[in-house]
Amino acid sequence: MANYLILPLVMGLFLALAAVTAAVSPPSQSYQNLTLESPDMSVRVFMPMGQGDGLYYTGSRFDHGSMIGDITFGKDKEVYGRGLWRTPHDPVWPESGVGLASEFGCGDNNATCKGKGEITNGVLGYDTAKVGEPFLKIGVGALIKGSCPECSGDENDGDYRFNSPYKFYRPPSWRFLPSPSTNEVTFVSEETLGDFGYRIQKTTRLDGKILTVRSILTNLGKKQFTTPWYSHHFFTGDDDPVGPGYVLDLGLSEYGLRTPTPQFRQPGLGKWSEDIKEYANVTMAGDGSISMKIKKVIPEGVRLKAEFLDENTQTLTDGSFTIHAPNGISVSESIPELRTNSRNPFIYGYNVYAERGTISPEPMLLLYLNPGETTFWTQRLKCSSSDKNPGSSFLSMFANKAWEIPFNSSSGFVFVLLAACLGMIVASYTRSTGSRRHFEYSSIPDHPSKQEAGVVLSVV
Repeated sequence: MANYLILPLVMGLFLALAAVTAAVSPPSQSYQNLTLESPDMSVRVFMPMGQGDGLYYTGSRFDHGSMIGDITFGKDKEVYGRGLWRTPHDPVWPESGVGLASEFGCGDNNATCKGKGEITNGVLGYDTAKVGEPFLKIGVGALIKGSCPECSGDENDGDYRFNSPYKFYRPPSWRFLPSPSTNEVTFVSEETLGDFGYRIQKTTRLDGKILTVRSILTNLGKKQFTTPWYSHHFFTGDDDPVGPGYVLDLGLSEYGLRTPTPQFRQPGLGKWSEDIKEYANVTMAGDGSISMKIKKVIPEGVRLKAEFLDENTQTLTDGSFTIHAPNGISVSESIPELRTNSRNPFIYGYNVYAERGTISPEPMLLLYLNPGETTFWTQRLKCSSSDKNPGSSFLSMFANKAWEIPFNSSSGFVFVLLAACLGMIVASYTRSTGSRRHFEYSSIPDHPSKQEAGVVLSVV
């Protein structure tokens, strides 16, 4: 029995050292956020513009209410992290989103997108605005036409540059709405400009292993508009570069094909992207379902893109997917509204983008709104782990025979004295810094009060 008396002391030493390390290692940069937590996982929601300083994203591309990431499953396994995507982080740069960052538009240049009818690239009033005048980008706000570095400044140049930073005509405003429980948060933003306007409401909710993000879009203008929408899904697991161990199962089913080979286009091939088949095995099962398995690490600077839906393929999809990370975490997403017979929304495209810092399934919706009309859609994400007992590998090492150190009175006295000293140091440090840590890292879950003025925010 004496051999096992050492185990509590060893555990005490490790825990004490871990506590000291956590206490004295502040984050390199602070960004306002709310943290939603369940017994299974936690999710970080970064504040949109209009909520003070220290904002994670202030760019002109992605919906400011969609900065949702840093999903931690169990104790220490993370997906949708920030460690590999566009580092060092620049809040102003259009690409610098996180996690579920979404965009109204088709993720390409020009003010309109391909398809039947007038499909806007997420912009309203762009064609009628002159250089130096404002237009609206849905989910972003009022921007100045011609103000981006890649803009030509030509009055006749109607090309909208989706990935170039535009200057704001006026600061956008987002506000909290009261929520019925502490495991959800809702933001809303309204913008009007001439004959155009929109209202976007985003509700993020966490229940157990299920994360839902519900978007409600209303046309506040006098003219109809049609626009695509997609979530970029900046996905990695534990910030591991995209390579072997990453697998993507797409909710696609192709039929009527003469060969058992998935059909897709690579729009940037030979220009800005490389052949996706060099880095991934894209296969189709007997039922027509498609999977993508990464076979080698994608080097820095290499970009890949595949488009699975076009007029030449017969494809069924509900916009779902399951993505697997090397750390054993899998995330499955579905959009329930796509399984109905409703005309709004419906599927517009299904793309996959990949590079070293992300593997991104991008099912795209098409939204059609008459003046005064409202539509909604829901992202439902479920997380799971292949590890049936997360954390057991760490604790199990204390039961290993290798830890059965001979125990005697002199060695026992030394270990007890050392553990006691470390405990006093940790306790002293906690007393001196506890109020500061409570102020900077508010308790989980963080949630705005109905008065909004009493909101306590985390910074990370």
